[in-house]
Amino acid sequence: MMKTINLLFILFAIVSLDIKAQCDKCLPQDEDIDFCFKDTRFENLCTQFVVDKNYFYFNNKKKSKRIDLDFDRVNDVLAFKKMANNKKLKLSANDILFIQLSVEKWNVEKNRIGYEFLDSGLGIKIIKEGNGVKPEVGKMVVVHYTGYLMDGKKFDSSRDREKPFEFLLGRGRVIKGWDEGVQNLTIGSRAMLMIPAELGYGSRSVGPIPANSTLIFDIEVLDQIK
Repeated sequence: MMKTINLLFILFAIVSLDIKAQCDKCLPQDEDIDFCFKDTRFENLCTQFVVDKNYFYFNNKKKSKRIDLDFDRVNDVLAFKKMANNKKLKLSANDILFIQLSVEKWNVEKNRIGYEFLDSGLGIKIIKEGNGVKPEVGKMVVVHYTGYLMDGKKFDSSRDREKPFEFLLGRGRVIKGWDEGVQNLTIGSRAMLMIPAELGYGSRSVGPIPANSTLIFDIEVLDQIK
C-alpha cells in the first residue's frame, strides 16, 4: 500500500510540474490557474482552466479571452458550433479545434486535482463543507449525485432526474466507494469521490460503465432519515 501511495504522489508531482511548465508559456491571469494546455501543432495558442468554473481562458501570443462554457455539455457538438458562430469571440476553425482538444484534456486532468486519498485508495475532494454531522451507518441517507467516467463522460445523474437518491448507509446496498465515501462526509456537504475499480464495479461491465473503470461521483449529502 505504501508503494502505491508513494507512486501516486510521484505521478501527481510530475503532473504539477508539467502544468507549471505549460503555464509559463501562457499569458498571466488575475486568478490562480489549475491547468494549462499547449500543443506544438498550434503555435502561440494556449488555454487555461480553473476548477469548478464554467469558463476558461483562451489566448494567443498577444491577447487573452475569457470564454464561457458549460462543461456538462462539452460532448455536445452544438456547444462548440455556438462558440464558433459567436462573432464577438472571432475564433477561427483552427482555434475551435484547439479548444476542443484542450477541453477534452481538461476533462481528464481536472479529475486528478485536489484529492485526498484514503488507505483504501478512495479519493475525496471537498467542494463545500456541510454544517451537519456525519451520517450514521445503518441509517437512510439522501443524496444527489452525478457519475462520470475518467474521460469526463457522464453515465448517470439523480440531478437530471430531479429526484434525490436514498440508500441504507454501510450495508452494502451501494458500491463500496459510496459506503466509505459518504461516511466521511457531513450532512450538507458536497464532494467529488474518485472511486477505483476495486471499490466500484471491479471487472464487471455495467451499462455504460466499462469493466475495471475508475469512477468520479459529484455527490451532495442532503439529509439523513431518522
